[in-house]
Amino acid sequence: MSLANRLVEHPQREIGGSLAQERFDYQALWGLALIFSNHETSEDYAVAFEFHDDILLLDSAKAPASIRFYQIKTRDKGHWTLTDLFRRPALRKDQTEADRPFSCIGKLFSNYQAFGNDTAAMSFVSNVPLAFAGASQDIAFKDCDSDTFAKFLQRLQLEHESATQEQAGLVHFVKADLSLHDASTHTKGKLNNFVVKVHGEVTYNLDGLYRAVIEDCRTRSKYTGEITCFDDLIRYKSICRADVDKWLSAVGAQAKIPDWSEIAPDLAYDAMKKMRLRVEWMKYRAKALDAGDEGIRSVRRDIRAALAAIADDGLSLTDLLNVTLTAIRPAAVKHLSPCPDERLIVMLLYEVVQYGEAGELQNPDQKPSDQAS
Repeated sequence: MSLANRLVEHPQREIGGSLAQERFDYQALWGLALIFSNHETSEDYAVAFEFHDDILLLDSAKAPASIRFYQIKTRDKGHWTLTDLFRRPALRKDQTEADRPFSCIGKLFSNYQAFGNDTAAMSFVSNVPLAFAGASQDIAFKDCDSDTFAKFLQRLQLEHESATQEQAGLVHFVKADLSLHDASTHTKGKLNNFVVKVHGEVTYNLDGLYRAVIEDCRTRSKYTGEITCFDDLIRYKSICRADVDKWLSAVGAQAKIPDWSEIAPDLAYDAMKKMRLRVEWMKYRAKALDAGDEGIRSVRRDIRAALAAIADDGLSLTDLLNVTLTAIRPAAVKHLSPCPDERLIVMLLYEVVQYGEAGELQNPDQKPSDQAS
């Protein structure tokens, strides 16, 4: 049976475990940083959230052949020792040793028992260091001194008797480079660096893009619906190269939006109305990538549908705006407050310009992860 099928059919250890909000966000943010690094080095990949473990990295979003598991734990201070990593809950009176819950490393290693040789690595990730790893950011426990690894293997075999030295060698410790209490700021910086590597120094709304991207990751983390096939796993629980390419395309499209001075001459409005439109244009450019505003997303969908119906009618820009404004105004006033005509005209202009760049209107029913709406 393929790895793709076994991922879906093998029962998960835990489903929908509760997480403190800070840890939940840290986990999603670290997963996003993993996405950035893999997008630069891998032609195909998928990062799945809260499926079998905190984070999964698949080498393909279509036909995976290997998988990396990441378990993420945070602490306010201190470091991790072997005792910490292998600490297990006390045995209750109604439990046998076989029923006793695994330690952190025991849980992590159980992924190997489920997926065997398809497992490329199992990594314990934390914001605080490993006591005996020095300055290493990513170290396999087998690469620690021989006495330490011998103790590691001995403790692992207390939980997984069949674990071999070779299998234990797949377990890593990763020191995360995100601070616990300011992870969002650090991740936003990584996002900007990522965009600059792709597009160069362009003007775009970093805050809006960040909200759109992190909301995609959180949505995957929080999804608790049934996963019945590998396609479901990719669609509902994973971010893959195609998703990231769409984020980057949204930035590229926004960067190409012309300045107001290039648009104004084509508008047959009086001077005062043009001044009001200019003010709204500057405001709206900063909002267009924000996936968190459902009102704006809803109106944009209506605008795209209305424009698609008359895009080939040969209207002047001003007539095109006025006709579409009449069509979308009744629904728009229900979603936006305040909702002056100037605001709607600017939103219309933005979609017209996007159409000019793309050569076609986006599907108004695309979900937020498919476009930065």
